[in-house]
Amino acid sequence: MKNTLSLLLVLLVFTFSYGQQNLVLEQDPPLPKNEITLNMLELLIMPAIGITYERFINDHSSYGVYGFVNFDTAEGYRYEKFEIAPFYRIYLQSKKNANNKGFYTELFAGINSGETEFYTYDDVPFYDYESLVHQEYIGVSLGLDLGYKFVNYNNYSVEIFAGAGRFLNEQYVNAYPRIGVSIGKRF
Repeated sequence: MKNTLSLLLVLLVFTFSYGQQNLVLEQDPPLPKNEITLNMLELLIMPAIGITYERFINDHSSYGVYGFVNFDTAEGYRYEKFEIAPFYRIYLQSKKNANNKGFYTELFAGINSGETEFYTYDDVPFYDYESLVHQEYIGVSLGLDLGYKFVNYNNYSVEIFAGAGRFLNEQYVNAYPRIGVSIGKRF
């Protein structure tokens, strides 16, 4: 009987000591809450730079600001010299832990400044008189982007997006495109 009780006691001690080792759980590192991206398409196509800062609210939404500076308005596809555009994004993933990646839609409001040239025509009898007009403008715009974001395990991201903004004030340029391929880092 003593041998049975001592064997049971030794087995019980080994069982509890083994169980205590398994109770220590490793914690996952906290998920990043911020991201900075650089629009490589604008950097390569035109002498311009576009930088985005994004702050994650939860797994499916974020907010941030996009800054754009054009160094030569004669080149490229945009007339704006600069743009500051705060935005709100909704990621449309159905997964519980989407971690702000995949397909998204973005609503933005921008303040832009730029310059453009255009011709005006006067209706004079027998003559079509035209004159070149140079216009500098500051505009307020609203717009929408659609995009897709890929994120790897080291928190580097690649983002492809396209959209447009429409100016709310009256000027010759009514709308402008926003397209890009961005590379970024989460922290």
